[in-house]
Amino acid sequence: MASQGAQMPRNPRKGGGPRGSAAAPGMVAVLSRNPALIAAVQEVLSRGGLPAPLVLRDNAALLAAVLTGRSGLGCLVLTQEAPAFDPALLDALAEASPTARFLAMTLPIGEAADIRRSVAALLTGPAAPPPLRRVQPGAPPETLHGGGLLLRYQPVVGIRDRRLVMLEALARWRSDPVALSPGIFVPVLEEAGLARALAGAVIRLAARDLMATRLARHVTVSVNLPVQELERPDLPGWISSQLQAARMPRERLALELTETAPVHDHARLERSLRRLRAAGHEVLIDDFEMDDGRRRLLRLPFSGVKLDKDFVQRLPHSARARQQVRRLTRGGLKLTAEGVSTPAIWRQLRDLGVARAQGFWLARPLPISALPAWSRRWRATQP
Repeated sequence: MASQGAQMPRNPRKGGGPRGSAAAPGMVAVLSRNPALIAAVQEVLSRGGLPAPLVLRDNAALLAAVLTGRSGLGCLVLTQEAPAFDPALLDALAEASPTARFLAMTLPIGEAADIRRSVAALLTGPAAPPPLRRVQPGAPPETLHGGGLLLRYQPVVGIRDRRLVMLEALARWRSDPVALSPGIFVPVLEEAGLARALAGAVIRLAARDLMATRLARHVTVSVNLPVQELERPDLPGWISSQLQAARMPRERLALELTETAPVHDHARLERSLRRLRAAGHEVLIDDFEMDDGRRRLLRLPFSGVKLDKDFVQRLPHSARARQQVRRLTRGGLKLTAEGVSTPAIWRQLRDLGVARAQGFWLARPLPISALPAWSRRWRATQP
């Protein structure tokens, strides 16, 4: 018998319909080289009047179709014999398509009817299946050091040469059915006095992952820190102690100032920035908005500015937005554009002299194990 494995529940807003009715699953992808499974999915979709499935041959094709957000994936069917499938990709798939469903199958020879029934149940069955993730979060102090925290990495590339230059480490909290975003759990931890504990856990995980991955030595990883942590005089030494176990050079860690709290003491922050830059760390202002009220920070010795995604997406349509970006580039700061979602925005940034870019058009946040496949695909494409 074909066996059903971990799945994601359907989007409740779409409705399940009566049992056996053809729900609208979105784009259906099959990660397999097994003709019986591919034929079974094709047959079920054809009977329901749905488009033919997208057949994926390997992890690189899966990343190209799903993690860059270009296919509208609603359902992924995979098999235990799926070629070189990395189970860690399921985490990224669930975050990229939180309403998608997944089916893991075994395929005994001669059980085509069972295969069709299992595929049909996945695509049309109204019952909510078991969640993809089974790790429950515990109390914050324990789970910060015991597996509650996980990281995803969004690539940052140079716009002129398209080289990977940085990975932004994005924290997630393990939870069912989808990992929690930082906007949910970070304020809770900060209010509980755990901002430094969280920062230490993120830095250690990021350093371990970066040093275990074969990336060029110029590639850095950035982590977010609130101003209260950036201002602490012991920060450079404390960071060194966090990097020690992974033996990661200090210059490969960049820091991003979050906007969770205002800066009250600019002189104190300036002293801290000079210490951090002397220690080899690049320090960036994160989420800089159009008409941002933090313009006074631009006088401080930051290494660069990350433009907020809403600011970036206004550029093709707003002369005032483009004028503000030109003013920032003339100020000598290295600009990184967040939220790059189309080739047109990429070209606009290049014309404006913006140095670096990140966003779903390049890549969604990825597990560290998916970066080599993404890198191969990115090098093979042209903007």
